[in-house]
Amino acid sequence: MDSQKLRLKASFLYLIFLVAVVELAHRKLLLRNETVLIKKVPDLPLRFRSDGTFKLLQVVDMHYGTGTITRCRDVFPSHFHFCSDLNTTRFLKRILQAENPHFIAFTGTSFSFFHSAINS
Repeated sequence: MDSQKLRLKASFLYLIFLVAVVELAHRKLLLRNETVLIKKVPDLPLRFRSDGTFKLLQVVDMHYGTGTITRCRDVFPSHFHFCSDLNTTRFLKRILQAENPHFIAFTGTSFSFFHSAINS
């Protein structure tokens, strides 16, 4: 009889725990009923060049981590497994030096570690 009461208490505590977790997830993660504050004045204004231009660079879908799947030709054996990642890094460095952007936006899939990510 005592083990049955102990099991009932444990089940009741577990049920309370589950309800608390669901309530927390519902309030904080799903609904997001938080007040949105809109700034009337931004912290820092955008900086433009003297000619009035503002250069934005968008870097999309770099797919770092897929070097073992998308292999390169004519490289050293020590670079074979990750040469596409090295090529992406070198390309990005050249673009940054050539364009000298004011703002860089990294969008898309930056890191991929599975073959299915390449096919999507």
